[in-house]
Amino acid sequence: MKSALRHDLKQKKLASMTSNKPRPFMDIAERLKWHRETIVGKIQQDYAESIGVKRSAYSLWEAGTQRLSLDGALAIRKKYDLSLDFLYEGNDAALPMTLRNAWRDKP
Repeated sequence: MKSALRHDLKQKKLASMTSNKPRPFMDIAERLKWHRETIVGKIQQDYAESIGVKRSAYSLWEAGTQRLSLDGALAIRKKYDLSLDFLYEGNDAALPMTLRNAWRDKP
């Protein structure tokens, strides 16, 4: 019971911390999260490690509160072959055909 209560309190605290922050980079965040969850199937920690960044930095990018760094984008491009045009601008024409179709068919 205590564990569930602690979990609920932690979730509420996290929600209150993130809900009041401006999220100017939500478009980039949406693409990052889609790729991580749908295409790669990794949790944030594993995805961040795979591109050589700290989970805390990646988490801020995916939350949309901080812009994806150029170094982070280049690491994603190198590891997963995602173009910078897609990551920053949402230009799906720069994606390989299978990824482009998956992006366009997402719910």
